[in-house]
Amino acid sequence: MPISPTPLLNGPPTAPPDLAGPHPVAEVARCLDAILFSFLALVAARFVLLGPLMTPVWTRVSRTRQRLFRLLTRIAAGHRPRAPRTPGPAPRRSGVSVPFPNRRHGWLAIMLDHNARNYASQLNHLLNTPGVAEIIAASPGAMRTLRPLCRMLGVDLPVVLRRPARPPAPPRQRPPRPITSRLAAIPPSDRPIPRNILAAARYWRRRTRRTA
Repeated sequence: MPISPTPLLNGPPTAPPDLAGPHPVAEVARCLDAILFSFLALVAARFVLLGPLMTPVWTRVSRTRQRLFRLLTRIAAGHRPRAPRTPGPAPRRSGVSVPFPNRRHGWLAIMLDHNARNYASQLNHLLNTPGVAEIIAASPGAMRTLRPLCRMLGVDLPVVLRRPARPPAPPRQRPPRPITSRLAAIPPSDRPIPRNILAAARYWRRRTRRTA
């Protein structure tokens, strides 16, 4: 059942579903869902600290939880993940959106209290458990969904889940400037000497004769 983005009106989020089974992907999905479910309850309880960011943060974390659970359960059911799509132009969004301070690593955990850092520590411990990062890396969509959440909570991603480094940009080569001056079109041996250089040469010639 989808979670409503207005927790203060509709109550706390629903309990995480039971994924009892020996499949490791299902167990990872269950642990992730339990952590994000508890974190959503904390976000609903600390709505005064978030202020205007309350609804955007709730919507982002809620959609992240639903998408991760859906992608990982599909892998557990034997479905192959979709190939990553080529990036295209971003669609236009209607309405006014509240921007997140994405430039600061862990801004959401800093804005909330120490309980948010506790959930960030649980998520960090889960991702650094042997084999968990490889399970999530099998789905490109799960990696793209998990990265913004880890950035908001200040969780350092394992190497497998990090975005590949961009190759350095080649140096820009400026095209040669076209010859527009008449003086530049004359060969260097036939160019006249500028008057200021001739005046400076005569001055220094007279100066050296006086001192000699």
